[in-house]
Amino acid sequence: MTRKFSYMQFAIMLFASGAAHGETGYFLQDTTTNKNIKLSEVEVSRRFNPIKIVPGKLSYQVNKNTMSASGSVLELLRKMPGVTILPNGKISLNGQAGVQLLIDGKTNFIDGENLINFLSSMPASSLDIVELITQPDAGMDANGEARFINLKRGNRTSNGLNVFLSTNAEQGKYNRNYHNITVAANLRKLDISNTYAYANGSDLVDVNSTRYLSNTIHTANKMLSLDMDAIRKKKYSNHYYNGTLDYRPNDKIKMGTYLLLSDQERTKEETVGSAFFYSRSQADSIIATSNGLRHNFKNFSTGAHFTVQLVGGSKWENYLDLQQVKQAETQHQLLDKFIGDGAPVSLPQELRGKSGGKVNITTIQSKYMLDIRPDIAASVGGKFTQVDMRTSSLFQQSDNSDWQERPDLTNAFDHEERLKALFMQVGYSPSALFRMDLGLRYEAAAFHSGTANGLGTDLTIVRSYKNFFPNLTMTYALDNKQKLSINYHRRVNRPNFKDLSPFVEVNDPYLYEKGNPALKPEFVHKMELTWLFKNSYSFRMFYSLRQDAISKSYNLDGNKRTVVMPINLEHASSIGLRINATSISPMRNWNIQANGNLIYRYFEWVTANDVYHNRQLTPALQLQNNIKLPFKIKLDVNCFVNGSTAEGQASIASLWSVNSGLRKTFLQDKFTLYIYANDLFRTNRPKITFSSDFMEGKYRESYDSRAVGINLSYRLHRGKKSNLKNAPANDRLEENNRINY
Repeated sequence: MTRKFSYMQFAIMLFASGAAHGETGYFLQDTTTNKNIKLSEVEVSRRFNPIKIVPGKLSYQVNKNTMSASGSVLELLRKMPGVTILPNGKISLNGQAGVQLLIDGKTNFIDGENLINFLSSMPASSLDIVELITQPDAGMDANGEARFINLKRGNRTSNGLNVFLSTNAEQGKYNRNYHNITVAANLRKLDISNTYAYANGSDLVDVNSTRYLSNTIHTANKMLSLDMDAIRKKKYSNHYYNGTLDYRPNDKIKMGTYLLLSDQERTKEETVGSAFFYSRSQADSIIATSNGLRHNFKNFSTGAHFTVQLVGGSKWENYLDLQQVKQAETQHQLLDKFIGDGAPVSLPQELRGKSGGKVNITTIQSKYMLDIRPDIAASVGGKFTQVDMRTSSLFQQSDNSDWQERPDLTNAFDHEERLKALFMQVGYSPSALFRMDLGLRYEAAAFHSGTANGLGTDLTIVRSYKNFFPNLTMTYALDNKQKLSINYHRRVNRPNFKDLSPFVEVNDPYLYEKGNPALKPEFVHKMELTWLFKNSYSFRMFYSLRQDAISKSYNLDGNKRTVVMPINLEHASSIGLRINATSISPMRNWNIQANGNLIYRYFEWVTANDVYHNRQLTPALQLQNNIKLPFKIKLDVNCFVNGSTAEGQASIASLWSVNSGLRKTFLQDKFTLYIYANDLFRTNRPKITFSSDFMEGKYRESYDSRAVGINLSYRLHRGKKSNLKNAPANDRLEENNRINY
């Protein structure tokens, strides 16, 4: 055993030395027997862990793992530890909602179905690192609940041409396709990158809901129930383009620009059946509704950056971003009403409407970083953001073939914001064992909103606030493997523009959804205590307090319609435990990444009649299994389970899902074949219950989430071997994340 170990030691040493001189044969002499041994080949391998954990951040190196071969960023994120994406576009991190998506440090503004379509159009091959951030510093915008997913794109730093091609086909009940091409080149001092992607397909959503309506509080005497069944077939077509140009005239200066275009077309055909019951034996009346909707969403973003490396290791970064979002939507609805025996009650009713809007966002940020002393580093900067939003809607209803305007659905909405911010972050490391990071951000925000309609209820709201947002992190190294960290930060959660807009989305005559121009910003206090082991395992305890928490409400109007609208709650808080393990190896070729949470959530809100509470203890577990099979085939099995969750006025039932895939590379790892199956048991089906004055309800959604697919990708490189490095993080968070209408 000792002799064998000596052979391996010397073999590795001589292999490294000989490889540097191009040698192909290696000789060792056994000094115990004076016998020469020739080794024709020596293979040295080690397990690479693409995940690194530091207090407040988990980083995944995409370019070090073949996960990027799965095609789109949407598929990549579904495999990230702690990330859960529902088919309706809701993203949660570590079992908690309220996640903001960043691209190179800049917040993405899309939400819901638009977000799903955008992520499915963005190629994962364009990414270098994905960061999951829970402790942002003062240089990041104070807006949000301190849960960020940052997609950092890579850029080449050595001469050469790189081409990446990918195509993906997926089949559930309906088929979906995705194709992309990326061409990147480095011409000495110039980096150029262009990416185009196209996605199209169909999806199906089956919705069932029951609402109990009463004339008495708490619905103790259920007088009337309304059952709704809806089938929504959606078709989409998305185009995505991103181009970047970076120039480095010398080692001290870097400048560049980018252009991002996204064009999404979506149509929806919906049939809705609504049945009213005074007794469960027979429906009292039935409403049959058909909806046709056409939706177009366009995004144009451009900007420039300029960075100078100054003396003493200091650096000055400057960014300018210009963004414009346009949305247009047309809707046509036909309604028939029948009594319980099927006889028509009245002539069919027809509703048609169109809405549209434009949002312009301008952002300027400057940041200066310097080393004050060997043990003190600091950054200071400022930011200005201007938001201008103009939207309008017009609805008409047919009455004996005569179209009349619906003033309750027709309105115009203008919204302006001005945000000025100053920030400072200081890091102090008096020894190798202790580090303290202290930051302070000051924000002065001014808002002006105006709503006009035909009902004589025009509304103008003018607000302004000035606030400080501190953060503090202290880290102590127990030894060379273990660290303890404590963190506190204060943040604000400003309403997104969909929540502010008074536009009404008419699902059927008895279900409306609209915004609330009177929403106030929500302020968040959060603390975390972290134990970190080997930068691969962590255990966290955390507490969060939300003041004026923003949440959906469910109420009845005077016409017995259910109106879904965001409101400010009186109280919201959560306390919990979180465990991350990035590398568990039960067997040599089997690696597991685990993420577990146990969270207690508590919500309180007041109505005109009562005080309501919603509290629940929620366990959650996510596992990513990577198994190496013979013939260099890799098997991925990813699963998650979330227990019942309290979310504002609603409770979400337990949810679980299993995804699997097989991956094989060819042609010296240039060509990748990936075959996968999502939601194997079709269990990713959200179920929601809610209650309020005079109403209780339950709601279930079923998506075309169980699907099989195949992805083919090919990488081509010409020139010197490239070394991927991170593009600048562009540590700036824009207000545009709130344009998620």
